[in-house]
Amino acid sequence: MADEEGIRKPNTKKPEGDSGKAEAPRSLPAKKEEDEKPEESEKKENSSRASSFQVPSALKVLSKLSIKAYLGLIVLLLLAICTLLFCFHKNFRVQEIYVSGNKRISTEAILSASGIKENDHLLSHVSGSIMEKLKLKYGEAERKIEESDPYISHAKVYPKYPGQVYIEVTERRKVAYVAIPDGYAIIADDSVVLDILQGDVPEGIPEIRGLPILSAQIGKELELSSKEGYEICVTILGAILGAEAGSDEQMAEFDFLSHVICIRYCENMTTYVDLSIPNVPQVISIKIGGLDTISDDMNWLRYAVVSGYFEEKEGTVLDMTGKDYILR
Repeated sequence: MADEEGIRKPNTKKPEGDSGKAEAPRSLPAKKEEDEKPEESEKKENSSRASSFQVPSALKVLSKLSIKAYLGLIVLLLLAICTLLFCFHKNFRVQEIYVSGNKRISTEAILSASGIKENDHLLSHVSGSIMEKLKLKYGEAERKIEESDPYISHAKVYPKYPGQVYIEVTERRKVAYVAIPDGYAIIADDSVVLDILQGDVPEGIPEIRGLPILSAQIGKELELSSKEGYEICVTILGAILGAEAGSDEQMAEFDFLSHVICIRYCENMTTYVDLSIPNVPQVISIKIGGLDTISDDMNWLRYAVVSGYFEEKEGTVLDMTGKDYILR
């Protein structure tokens, strides 16, 4: 019935000549594999050739460079070498630090204040204004040193190849003192307060009297209600120090400033200098007038003290306001 309904049975008959075995693969794939083998070998050969000719190829590239390119490469190489030397060579590192000009302040204190240490790079402390940097100055180190102690007036710090740093210090000199409610303020010739003492009167420096003092702070200038009288007193002090510095070898041992007891400023623009003179029992008061000839006046006064001019005199006031000096 199934045949009658038009359903065909599958054809299970084998074609003639078919033995039942699978057909042997055609030769085309095998031929393809054979074709691929020469390509792989060619690739390997090319890669070996490329590796063998890599260095010559680089040389060919270099040979094509222009003279300017060669010079550029040489400059870059030199810059790289110089940079390495600049960063790591010991001559660009701090090996020695020289401190000069300090008498009162110790070298250790100055070095500590500067912040400079051995093995620091020579340019690591270059700072400050543009001009200071261009001059390779250690501006920040200079300020630290100057602020570390009021006796330091100025500091100059700079590097020097190879591996050296120089610190040059200028110290202030105490030249006078003024009485304040808390004791005595020691001042320098630039009016900076160096110290404030209590108890005994300071020795070796004169007192400045007659000045209206508002305040005195260590490391800052003496604050006055009027600077006119102070400037006169400081000018006289400068002339005394100048006479001391300009003396000859025979009179160099005499400390003129230590024999000045005080400088008294008066309201009428007249100033007195009180002297304690060796071998003279009385105090000699020097009346100062104008300041036009103050340097010559102080030079003569120092010579008169050293030569014994006042030893046989009975007067106590030397008037130096006129052309002639008169002892009364």
